[in-house]
Amino acid sequence: MAPHLLLLASFIVLALAPPATALNADYWRGGWRTPLGDEPHIYQFVIRGARVTGVYCRNCADATTIGFIDGTWDEKAGINFKVTFANPSGRITSVDDQHAMLVDGRLIVTGIAGTRNGKALTLMKDPRGADPGGAPAYHLPPGTPPALPATRAGGGGRGGGGAGRGAGPAPYWQAGPFKTLRPADVVGSWIASFGLGMNRQIFTFLLVGNQLRGVVCGRCDNPYTIGAMEHILIVGDRLYFDIVHQDWGEIDPPTFDRSIVAQVVQNEMLAAILGNGVVIDPKNPPARPAGRGGFTLVGPMGPESTRGNTSEGVDIWGPGTGSGLQPPPGRMPTK
Repeated sequence: MAPHLLLLASFIVLALAPPATALNADYWRGGWRTPLGDEPHIYQFVIRGARVTGVYCRNCADATTIGFIDGTWDEKAGINFKVTFANPSGRITSVDDQHAMLVDGRLIVTGIAGTRNGKALTLMKDPRGADPGGAPAYHLPPGTPPALPATRAGGGGRGGGGAGRGAGPAPYWQAGPFKTLRPADVVGSWIASFGLGMNRQIFTFLLVGNQLRGVVCGRCDNPYTIGAMEHILIVGDRLYFDIVHQDWGEIDPPTFDRSIVAQVVQNEMLAAILGNGVVIDPKNPPARPAGRGGFTLVGPMGPESTRGNTSEGVDIWGPGTGSGLQPPPGRMPTK
């Protein structure tokens, strides 16, 4: 993802819910969170027909707070789902039964363990919107305006120093053979080698029982820049997975799966995009393009090493809403 332009809440006008008979899945799917400045709870609902999967986290950069969603959706009954938490070895440590109902454009979630007095959570669509990058980023629910590309400041070279006098980067020299992969080789958080800082992308794979599940975020406190990773498959030395877009992306409507293939050499994961919605045949899996190509991730970092990671409140200013009373130069407060 390109560096994120903070959008004013006034620019993101979420559509009010239409009559109940018209509340199709596009009004429910995707990312929801507690209001900015409140204790964070982030949900990402992937809705395919009546089936619901997805991700929950308190802070998605902290892998110890991540749980995985499984349930069902009905436009009248809402979302009935479980959130399953597991330790790094995959042993399930807790399962939380929850229910979500759409009320006037907000999602009311009940049954959450660990909330004060068992209080229901009121979730919203994040007013900061998605990162538009170089093309418009479309949003759901229907009626939400797209985020438009921002004019980037010019000047300066690309990236850091080290490439002398106009010379291009040195050819990629692979550090060793690709690993034949096991789930244990990928469990943990991997950091993309682009977009460092607030907007760095973090790919976290976790075992739940004997199944790999995951979430990618960047930034990690905005549901519009968080996606579940699904259809995770290991075939020999290749890892396949989909980054699931449910309510934002460069395609309109923004509901699609971006299919990735990756290989691991030492602690580098070399990844490439295969296309959208690619179905992998384990008997004849597609190859990753030769060379470095695509993008690189470095890891994995064990879940415990990410404990306490959060960017919550860093760009929310005003009394009681963040770490500073005034925004940095060139930024506008969101509330």
